[in-house]
Amino acid sequence: MRTSRRLLISALTVIVLTVAAVPLLNLTVYTPARAAEAYISAVEHGDAQGAFSYLSAPTPSSTLALSDDVLSAAPDLPRDPEAETVSVDGDHAKVRLSFNLSSQEQTVDLDMVRLPASAGLFNRWAIEQENWPTLTLDVSGSSTATVNGYGVSTGSVPVLFPASYLVGFDATYLKSRSQRTEVTAPGDSPTVKLSPQPTAKLEQTVEEQVTDHLQDCMKSKTLMPAGCVFGYDTDNEIIGDVSWSLERSPQIGLTSSGNDLELTPSTVEVRVKGRYRDIVTAAEHDFDEKLSFVLGGSVVVRSSQVSFEPRRLGDVSIA
Repeated sequence: MRTSRRLLISALTVIVLTVAAVPLLNLTVYTPARAAEAYISAVEHGDAQGAFSYLSAPTPSSTLALSDDVLSAAPDLPRDPEAETVSVDGDHAKVRLSFNLSSQEQTVDLDMVRLPASAGLFNRWAIEQENWPTLTLDVSGSSTATVNGYGVSTGSVPVLFPASYLVGFDATYLKSRSQRTEVTAPGDSPTVKLSPQPTAKLEQTVEEQVTDHLQDCMKSKTLMPAGCVFGYDTDNEIIGDVSWSLERSPQIGLTSSGNDLELTPSTVEVRVKGRYRDIVTAAEHDFDEKLSFVLGGSVVVRSSQVSFEPRRLGDVSIA
């Protein structure tokens, strides 16, 4: 009985001392400034889940760029946080937070909100924000991109602040140089615009399509092959079928202009053979003509599909 009584008295003493200490701890330890510093510390150590607990906004539906892996792979993360509670008004507070990012001292003013107390006693403060900071990814020719090396969908991508992010894309047919951008405050939403550059695989695919297109044209037995950008015009009467052959293939290259991909103009030579009847004398003759023209065209990449639309640049000439 004495032992039980002593344990009960000890427990009650601890409770009384704890309750008595709560106001002091809430004033010195569980403060808005400490919460802001704890948030920065979580970001610094790549602990995305830990950082979430110091943010008041609900977690976005898309969290592809909000993982520990993406955060840990950032080119730079904040260091040396120092926060000062500027004012407290009921369940709201203002904090001035300083930190170092990319060798630059940054200062941001934060609105803080008091959350339900931990264990019903200790204050819990979180950074108040209406929306998550985002990276707006404007990537021509691709529906995906990479943030710090990890794949995300393009558009508006929620991220954590403050941090540096490396944005790019390297798909099968298109790629871009990575661009570095920084998000330093809750309301930041920088736009990263990436322009497509063709990969070696895309050039190979376009070359195959151009070759197939020209080979199909060579199978034609008429002077004006259907769907082709060249032909042979004459006033004489053609007797029977004609035959085409490819004498000089184009040199395949791709250039980008804004959001468009174009086939680099290149000279093509073809030969057409057949027999004709002169419309004046009615005499019959064989003909063998070599034609040259400049081939261009547009290239469109949609998802994993590549299409080539040929275009003739300039008039066909007889070589």
